[in-house]
Amino acid sequence: MRQVRFVQKDGRTVDVEIVRQRFFGAAIAGNVHPDRASRIWNNAIFGRPLSRRLVEEKCEIEIVAADAGFGFLE
Repeated sequence: MRQVRFVQKDGRTVDVEIVRQRFFGAAIAGNVHPDRASRIWNNAIFGRPLSRRLVEEKCEIEIVAADAGFGFLE
């Protein structure tokens, strides 16, 4: 698993647990099946672009490499 961190649009790092709560809260509110939400979350963490963009959009964050300076993953 690639080490990642979560950064808000203003550049502040967000704890993974907060992002996870935001994502699964949005999934519950959107009536997404828990298994599907878990697959999306895991795929995002492992670098799948579509899942990553969905998590970034729903949680209003950017997912970056843990050792990245100011560069973002593409």
